[in-house]
Amino acid sequence: MRASSFRYLVKNGVHNLWSNRMMTIASVGTLVACLLIVGFAVLFSINVDSIVAYVGQQNEVVVFMQMDTPLEYMDTMKAELEGIEGLGEVVYVSAEEGFAEYKESLGEDGYLLDGMEDEAASILPAKFTAKIIEPERADTIVAAIRRIEYVDKAEAPTDLTQTLVDIRSMVNTLGGAVIAALILVSFVIITNTIRASVFSRRKEISIMKYVGATNSFIRIPFIVEGVLLGLIAAAIAFLGIWGGYSVCMEALSFESSAWLASLTQYMVPFEDLCYPILGGFLLAGILTGGIGSAFSMRKHLKV
Repeated sequence: MRASSFRYLVKNGVHNLWSNRMMTIASVGTLVACLLIVGFAVLFSINVDSIVAYVGQQNEVVVFMQMDTPLEYMDTMKAELEGIEGLGEVVYVSAEEGFAEYKESLGEDGYLLDGMEDEAASILPAKFTAKIIEPERADTIVAAIRRIEYVDKAEAPTDLTQTLVDIRSMVNTLGGAVIAALILVSFVIITNTIRASVFSRRKEISIMKYVGATNSFIRIPFIVEGVLLGLIAAAIAFLGIWGGYSVCMEALSFESSAWLASLTQYMVPFEDLCYPILGGFLLAGILTGGIGSAFSMRKHLKV
């Protein structure tokens, strides 16, 4: 096909958008609505995953050493803990430091322990603390620690950790299923909308076929029209997602509940997601509009 013919067909496709502006508005509105639903579902899933992951990482494992553990073994023990995959920074707390923390936790009643500092080593064991940065491996991590020499006991909120991991897994699974269903529904709706547009011009297509126009020559303006519909809808949906996400973040920041407001600092900033979302919207718009147009025309090309 010559370049001049291709330019003519593209120009014709753009012209069709204006000539059939009511159908254009209906198609764009439908696709924008579908993209917004999919976009917010994706953002919700990503942020729930981020928040649950952060809360899970706040779980701490506390390793109490046996009372007769040699002092020189503590460096070896710290190195072994640092070598366990899934643990964050390991902090050593001596018996004296543990005693001081406990005394401070008593507040005004701390004076009851005055004069007992020298006996701290015989009262409290030394311990190590570390964050669990891979919550899904909490049980495995605690079991591995308990097998290390001189370890008296290792404690971690594994039940809470497993609950958080299950919540994250459930949200990801349900979110993925919802997104897949919405994408399928979007494609069906847009295909039917474009099919209605094609049906309204079936006589025009038939005349073009009778005068010898090829299928490709007839398809291109409609595919251009579908792609442009997708691009316009993608741009509008992206701006809507951007504005809606910003409003939600701002509203949560001023929420009366301090706990709920604090969650916003663990939500993913839109700046980190804008390019993937924009790219996904543009790709979805182009594919839905272009492929939807091509599928919608098959019946009317058989003259």
